[in-house]
Amino acid sequence: MIFSFSLFSFAQEAAEPEEEIEEVDLSQDYLAKSSTPVNALAWTHDGKYFATSWNSSIILWNAATNTIAAIYSNFVEQNANPFVNATSIQFTTDGRYMLTVRDDNTVMIHSVDSQTDSTLISGTGSFIPDAVYAGDSRILISLDGVNLYESFRQGNEYIVEEKLDLANGVWGLSTTPSGQRILVTSESGSIFLIDTTSWEVLDEYSGYTLTRIKPKVAPDGVHFVAAQDQNTLIISSTADESDTYALYDPAGFSYIADFSSDSSKIVAGVNTGCVKIYDIATGTEEKSFKLMYGDSAKSLAFSPNDEFVIIGTEQGYIYRWILSGEPFVPDYGDYHELEYENGVTGENRFGNVLLLSLGFSGMNSNYYIGNFGLEIGYRHFINTLLYFGGDAYVAAGIPGTDFPYKYYVSDGMLNSPYLYTFALAPCFGINYYHKPYDLRAFAEIETGINVRSLYDNSFKNGHSSGPYFGFYGQALIGLQWHWTRLSGGVRYDTNLKLVPVARFGIAIPTRFFRKKSS
Repeated sequence: MIFSFSLFSFAQEAAEPEEEIEEVDLSQDYLAKSSTPVNALAWTHDGKYFATSWNSSIILWNAATNTIAAIYSNFVEQNANPFVNATSIQFTTDGRYMLTVRDDNTVMIHSVDSQTDSTLISGTGSFIPDAVYAGDSRILISLDGVNLYESFRQGNEYIVEEKLDLANGVWGLSTTPSGQRILVTSESGSIFLIDTTSWEVLDEYSGYTLTRIKPKVAPDGVHFVAAQDQNTLIISSTADESDTYALYDPAGFSYIADFSSDSSKIVAGVNTGCVKIYDIATGTEEKSFKLMYGDSAKSLAFSPNDEFVIIGTEQGYIYRWILSGEPFVPDYGDYHELEYENGVTGENRFGNVLLLSLGFSGMNSNYYIGNFGLEIGYRHFINTLLYFGGDAYVAAGIPGTDFPYKYYVSDGMLNSPYLYTFALAPCFGINYYHKPYDLRAFAEIETGINVRSLYDNSFKNGHSSGPYFGFYGQALIGLQWHWTRLSGGVRYDTNLKLVPVARFGIAIPTRFFRKKSS
């Protein structure tokens, strides 16, 4: 069909290390900080670039200079979803194309040569669990969560053929660099080794558990790693069933494990906030890297020359762990540039945010319960202390008793009217941002104009008063945690005098006024 798109027994247990492993703490040597978990990353096969997920984008990094080579939007015109996140990234062997699986049942194909050349593939079922490149020209993908398809480009179209039916569902995919062998994990925990040239099932393995760690095949196509349970990883050989051993950690493994490019080592995240490297030949732990703030590794990968490990974390940090050579010193100039590109300046995340809030204010009237409204605002953080922005809101003063007045208009009388208000105002503020907890404390002042009108909400004989114009000023203090924002204070209005104010809403990162990266 054509779619158009623009374990068995364990022979060896892990040996106890003869001496204490030196724990490397490079807690300040991180490359950048995202506002969302770094769920995915990957290297090009030549080691020139690596890519990391970043909010609703993909960042392509120049590995030699630690600078940004490109920023790829994670949505296209026909799927403009600003909240979508990448769950996996992979490059073709020639490094010209990048495949990203997203959490909205779609897959994106980006051209590394051109940021504007993007293709969106949508699933036919409830979700696309995984997709991988097989060499340079083929994509292996489960469009419906059950069947495995092979797709390839023909002109401007992708030809998609069904190749394998897993009745109990596809959960994960992993291929060798050439794409000749693919490891398919089913939702039941069974693992199938498949030759993608003949689509023959070479072997089937059972006894594994679906933890957060997806099984991965080694680049040599011989070994693979899978979880027996939360605390045990099994390294197995596809050529010799007796060649297996276990890696055990009492704290449990976190989100991911992967092989070095020479297939001799395993790197895995551990729930103690560490990333550890194990030697496959002996099963012993060789190195340990401690993350900041009790963080967990969400994604990681060895560089093609096995001199580095790139780590993406649950709290959004991107680390570059040096295994040999000179210590890594981040280029913080580029770090700030990247953060500004995503609406951030320096340590101050969420530099540009759109605010959507529900608001309440008092009315100084026994007749009205209070003023309830919807507010839309914008905040731009100038630096780590100061910010400015603006608000617009519509609100309704809701009656609580019978209207105590008789209010006549030209064609009738107002009965139990609501008081409707529309307001516009700029604001200025100061804030303090605590990075480990993604918590912001702020204080701001706002002055603006408003217009009010009484209306009795009658469908048949609705009546409205004339407009009442006024000025107001208010002072607020509040907290923002992740996207949640809460504030309260007082407002002085020329019509209502001094009243209390409260707001509750969300802060959505935006790209307004972004600075272009070089």
